Amino acid sequence: MTVDWRRVTLTEHMTDAAAVVGECQVVLDFGPDARVAYEIKVYETLKGGSGYFAIGRSDVDPEGYRPFGTAATPEAAVDACLAAAGIHHRRHVKQSQE
Repeated sequence: MTVDWRRVTLTEHMTDAAAVVGECQVVLDFGPDARVAYEIKVYETLKGGSGYFAIGRSDVDPEGYRPFGTAATPEAAVDACLAAAGIHHRRHVKQSQE
């Protein structure tokens, strides 16, 4: 069953609202000591803007770095989120080798 979000009243006191439209698990591997897994959730903006955004969360470090990306399509939002995660972890690996 899907929700018709056009039929839900989003009042003036709700500054932002979003609905999950997809999710996946992704593992980034930059070597044996530099591997991280993320649960990526993709949201459609319902109020406060338009488009999509994606946020990553690591089960191993849920309070750690959370990659984020926005775009006009859900797929592009995931791409932006994964690019942010890749950049962050490449920097982390580089800094740990110095």
